[in-house]
Amino acid sequence: MSRLGGLEGTRLPDFSIGATVLVVAIALPFFVFTRMERAHRVAAPRPAAVAPSAQVQAVTATPDPTVPVLSAPRQAASKATPSARPSAKRVTAPPTSVPTPAVAPTSTPTSTPTSTPTPVPDLAPVGVLTLSVSSGPAPLTVTADASGSTDTDQTPIAKVIFNFGDGTIVTAPSGMTATHTYTNPGTYTVAVAVIDTAHLSSTVSAAVTVT
Repeated sequence: MSRLGGLEGTRLPDFSIGATVLVVAIALPFFVFTRMERAHRVAAPRPAAVAPSAQVQAVTATPDPTVPVLSAPRQAASKATPSARPSAKRVTAPPTSVPTPAVAPTSTPTSTPTSTPTPVPDLAPVGVLTLSVSSGPAPLTVTADASGSTDTDQTPIAKVIFNFGDGTIVTAPSGMTATHTYTNPGTYTVAVAVIDTAHLSSTVSAAVTVT
């Protein structure tokens, strides 16, 4: 009481009152803000610290089969990655030579020698003579026929010459027959010469008797 009474009896100057008010006006908001912030920090709940051993124990004690554990494979993969990574080496492959396909030699076709046929020897024709009658009274008409004559080589029969034996000669270049009449009695030789294109010939004959 004595202290308060002493203050009341003492009168402060006017300028000190204004300065005091100014200090209080500045310090009061700062003081209030500091107290409020500290109260807020005290009132805010702090997260409970969980011991690492408890987390490990909880994980190992109650594993969830539906949730895959990702930390262990990543750790294993990270540990295995340095040793499993092969060292890159540049390997130069030797140039592969493409084999050139062997070209088969073209065989020149050899001409088969054609055998020259042996030429058929040129022979004389084969003459055949047939008479219509060989005897009879005069006058006697006789037909000489050489149509049965043959020539099988490359030179065929070209002409036939009939000789009736009384001086009558008939050449038949196209036909093979000739006719003659005997008026005088006697025996006559009828001959035929068959000639081919190579001038080879054969002659056959037959007798005619005229009474």
